[in-house]
Amino acid sequence: MPRPLRLSHLIDPDRHILLVTARGDYTSEGFADALIAVYQQVERPWTYDRILDMRSAQGVVEFQDLLKVSVWLAQVAGTPPPPRRRLALISNDPFDRARMNALGDAFPHAYIQLFDRRDEAIEWLATPQP
Repeated sequence: MPRPLRLSHLIDPDRHILLVTARGDYTSEGFADALIAVYQQVERPWTYDRILDMRSAQGVVEFQDLLKVSVWLAQVAGTPPPPRRRLALISNDPFDRARMNALGDAFPHAYIQLFDRRDEAIEWLATPQP
């Protein structure tokens, strides 16, 4: 029986990190919509480095839905565009690494990386941004 998707979020004000944790089963469009709904609850979400922990979730996010979230963030951030922030994706899915590599220049490696553990993601976000 499918488990419904639940997203929760926490803000670490000291590190200026937004942590989003996904649990349950999801469709690509459903995940994108749920992530936008979380971002709508956060004041100026584009100003945070983000950790997206997907280890307790099942599904595949398609490229067009990643772009949907990116476009939404860019629109609410306004112009001129704010400095780019980083996203650390935590996943145990072996196909995520291949998917991340396939995204290529649309999501540069300097700003988005995949990790197995939260401490690795936090360590990467603690390093100076390019």
